[in-house]
Amino acid sequence: MNQQLNLFPESSISPAEIFENNRLIDQDIELNAVDEIFAASTRYRHSHEYINLLKFISRFPNYSPFNCFLLFIQNPSISYVATAKTWDRKFKRRPKINARPMVILAPMGPIRFIFDIKDTEGLPVDDSKLETTRPKAKHLGKVYRNTLFNCNIQAITVYETTLDHENSDTATRITPALRKQYKDLHLKKDANYLIIINQRHSLEEKYASLVYELGHIFCGHLGIDSHAWWSERQALNEIGEEVEAESVTFLVCRRIGLFASSQKYLANYAPSNQQLPIFSLNAVLQAASYIEAMGKSRWKRPKKRSRY
Repeated sequence: MNQQLNLFPESSISPAEIFENNRLIDQDIELNAVDEIFAASTRYRHSHEYINLLKFISRFPNYSPFNCFLLFIQNPSISYVATAKTWDRKFKRRPKINARPMVILAPMGPIRFIFDIKDTEGLPVDDSKLETTRPKAKHLGKVYRNTLFNCNIQAITVYETTLDHENSDTATRITPALRKQYKDLHLKKDANYLIIINQRHSLEEKYASLVYELGHIFCGHLGIDSHAWWSERQALNEIGEEVEAESVTFLVCRRIGLFASSQKYLANYAPSNQQLPIFSLNAVLQAASYIEAMGKSRWKRPKKRSRY
């Protein structure tokens, strides 16, 4: 998508105003499936429902954000899901007769069928075995270092500084003028983006800041380069960009167990049930999935975007 979508067609903003300001993609460009179904449901027009959706996606970090969205669409009341094989092998349970499976995308195939615990029967299950497994705090350092390493091979320079600077905790597209401004950093010739992180912050705060700035980059707010798998979407307005970047950070931090850090994002929308601005859920889920993958291992080359 080259520009943002009008996810809420019944908004008080008239179509004429939107088209006049070039805030919609051309009508002849087909909407992606995620944004299409997101736009079709008026339940997400306001912040409470949207934040509840993000919290749901955060509850299942073992499944991709895309698959969690599919699960929410099919059954937002699920508590614990697994394949029939996993229910049998790990819990000695099986799907009930006439149980309806839910469909998600499979890594090595088209689809996978899974069942909620309420749709299975067999031996009782210890609640402790149903608790979501999240990385321990001591592993966050490895996640942060992996993400920094993978930023570097994607022409994204991350610089930690103790100096107070107006650009601290910001992502910037590198230009000749910026290279001159930061000549002491000796930026690589192929570096295309610069992220400045406050070194005084805790590891959790630094990781959250890094995720937030990567969210801006991978949602296309700063344009594209030779490494880009994301679309150029610089026509977004500032409010829409903030919602997308904060949504990415809310998801990634919450899914890894950094609940305190996640609460700082989208905080302006939590107290009151506000109508949301125009933005792309598809861009949010893609960016969150990619950033999560960046923290898991060090790559030899930039990975391509996953479909799920």
